[in-house]
Amino acid sequence: MVMKKRRLHKTQSWLEMLMLLVGIVVVNALSSLYYKRIDLTQEKRYTLSETSRNLASKIEEKLYFKLYLDGEMSAKFKQLRNEIRDMAYEFREASGGKMEIEIADPLKDKEKKEVAGILESFAERGIEPVRDVDMEDGDETRIKYLVPGAECIYRGKTVGMRFFQYDVSTDIESNIKKSIDNIEYELANALRQCVSEKAKKIVVADGSGEMIDARVGSFANELGRYYQLEALHLNVSDPECARPFSAQIAAAPDSAELVLLRNLQRRLNAADLLMVIKPEKDYSPAELFLIDQFIMKGGKVMWLLDPVQVEIDSFQRASTVMAMDKGLENIATGLFGYGVGLNSDLLQDLVCNRIPLPAGGQMQLVPFPYFPLFTTKNSAHIITKNVGAIWSQFPGTLKVKKRDGLITTPLLVSSPYTKIANAPATVELINVAMMSNDKKYAKTMQSGPQVSGVLMEGKFKSPFQYQKKPNLGGYLADGKSAMIVISDGDIMRNFVSSKGGNFPTGYDRYSQITFANQKFLQNCVDYLIDDNGLIEIRARETQLRLLNPVKVKEEKFYWQMLNLLLPLSFIVLLGMSNYLIRRRKYTH
Repeated sequence: MVMKKRRLHKTQSWLEMLMLLVGIVVVNALSSLYYKRIDLTQEKRYTLSETSRNLASKIEEKLYFKLYLDGEMSAKFKQLRNEIRDMAYEFREASGGKMEIEIADPLKDKEKKEVAGILESFAERGIEPVRDVDMEDGDETRIKYLVPGAECIYRGKTVGMRFFQYDVSTDIESNIKKSIDNIEYELANALRQCVSEKAKKIVVADGSGEMIDARVGSFANELGRYYQLEALHLNVSDPECARPFSAQIAAAPDSAELVLLRNLQRRLNAADLLMVIKPEKDYSPAELFLIDQFIMKGGKVMWLLDPVQVEIDSFQRASTVMAMDKGLENIATGLFGYGVGLNSDLLQDLVCNRIPLPAGGQMQLVPFPYFPLFTTKNSAHIITKNVGAIWSQFPGTLKVKKRDGLITTPLLVSSPYTKIANAPATVELINVAMMSNDKKYAKTMQSGPQVSGVLMEGKFKSPFQYQKKPNLGGYLADGKSAMIVISDGDIMRNFVSSKGGNFPTGYDRYSQITFANQKFLQNCVDYLIDDNGLIEIRARETQLRLLNPVKVKEEKFYWQMLNLLLPLSFIVLLGMSNYLIRRRKYTH
């Protein structure tokens, strides 16, 4: 009888173990088919935004996501790779499984002579390779090239993503953190390019000496990834303006001016955003009327204006330059009617970028107050939140005017240590730069915080309401819209290489620091016309809990042994407990 009981209990034990084994197999099989995790992080870093979910839900057929960051790498880049992979899984779930993910090392088993060509191929596609310096293994230092990017392939379209952008002004951990913060934005942005049927249209004003050449090529290329770009000649006094409409004008020569203005109005009204970038000449009332009615109909405008004529290149010929008023009086009058005064002055700030000057027989970087840095650390607005320092060159100041129905938000605000020079003003390069560290000079910088960039949104009133205006029909005296005014056109400027290439927007070739100009300008554009809400994703910030490398090195053996022996000890303890319990239960 006792033997039968023992055999029965033994059979039950085997059945329990078999059921447990089957359960484990079933759970593993289901986990390979279904992906689900619970986000317990404080900042909800693994929870997709509603914008990302909406974009992922628009995928109608198979989308292939190829991540090229794999193989041997330092722990820092492994963390970046894992974060990209996990975020891609979240997008796959939101897409209903229509996203196929592949992770590969494009340099695996490649000869040295092949690697250079592969890296160059990725760079041409906008995915910049990086050098990974691994010093985490004690005395050994390993250097390897990595490709921290990916490509989405959807309906014959290939969209590249660059997950790592190196900023030499910060350490590698901070760069990795910024990259991790931007993973969801990069993925969502790629999906936007894949699934969007029609891109928003941006018209760039031309005809009055606007800066629309290679000096803004870097930002134009970036915008061209997401929006349609088109230049529109608005200077009605220039024959080139009428050339595209010569046939219509020839058919009605008696109404040539009206025909021209109506065609310009039609092309302008087809756009979502108008950008006015550093015009050298003032606009005529006819041009401003076209822009005004574009605003009244809901069109958005970005004004990047230099009220004073002065360039850093002018100091190559002389150490002292006279900064003169540009004479943008018509533009200034129009902006005043909308609610912002464009002052004809130059802003100096002790919080500024540096320029190279000879000192002690060699070139040194010294602070230059005419190159203010606008910091946005405490900014709560989504355009400037978590953006970083923005580099300006000879900016002016703006005066906000109160207008009913308008909400005005300062975007670029200087430090309290400022001075204002009204035009015409004498700018002395060497003296000002050398005095910037002088305590007596610093005491003169007491003009307080100054505004050089504003956002206005709400109901605008047309300044042409009581003025003579072209008879184009359908005149609107007011309308809801939004505009951004920045009193510095060079904020979008990039250095042009002597070899023909463009440096990134905001990159200072002397200090080799990339300031946040591009991110700020991209936020401005996205805020004004992007209805996908991607700017909210870019503004998200996560907190990395990094390990102390010194402590890791000192306690490495201890934690290795603890992680090895603790689980084994737990298993042995569990086995002994189970043995004792079964022995006590079945021994009678």
